[in-house]
Amino acid sequence: MLTILISILAVLVSLGSLAVAYVSNRRSHMPVLQFRWDSGQSDSTEPKWWLVNVGTGPATNVVVAQTERTGLKRGIKGEVWFNPVLVPSLASGGKLPLTWLGGTMSLDYGLGASYTDVERYFYTTKLGGDVSMFFIGLHLPRWPLLKLHGRKAVKTWWGLEDLSGPQWSLTRPDHVKRRWWLHPRFGLCRRIGGWADPVLSYRSQ
Repeated sequence: MLTILISILAVLVSLGSLAVAYVSNRRSHMPVLQFRWDSGQSDSTEPKWWLVNVGTGPATNVVVAQTERTGLKRGIKGEVWFNPVLVPSLASGGKLPLTWLGGTMSLDYGLGASYTDVERYFYTTKLGGDVSMFFIGLHLPRWPLLKLHGRKAVKTWWGLEDLSGPQWSLTRPDHVKRRWWLHPRFGLCRRIGGWADPVLSYRSQ
């Protein structure tokens, strides 16, 4: 009996060690993006919004979008997202000016960014009322990054000067399919290439 108990304890310890190693490995390359306002106090700089990676790993497949309002919660319930823009990958410590948002600090909209790590796991950052929240999983709409029916739902950052034109790719919660068995912690998706369809689940409006 004692031998069986010792064996069970050894298995539990091994499983615990594997779990700790897995979490440590994930955190060693976890990106965390933040929206930062630069007041441009220097004569050589203009005020602008920046996207900064304060995490420990690179952020890839980065999409920046706007919303009329955000509850800074998991999922997109009650949120309407639009104007998705694909920006370059950000290395740890890197930053990118969001020039198309203009030079005013008091935005009429909330901001959000979805991105993945090197293992293609999703993360999300939401900003509203000067409060920023970080979430594991995809908690923004999953716009297709490539062309769908000959058109692109997500614009690219180069050549995008401002947002003076009409909104694009407006997406409400009822436009998005969510797998019923997916834990709410991960929002719409946990990983690229798994647990959600990157194109067919998106319905352009």
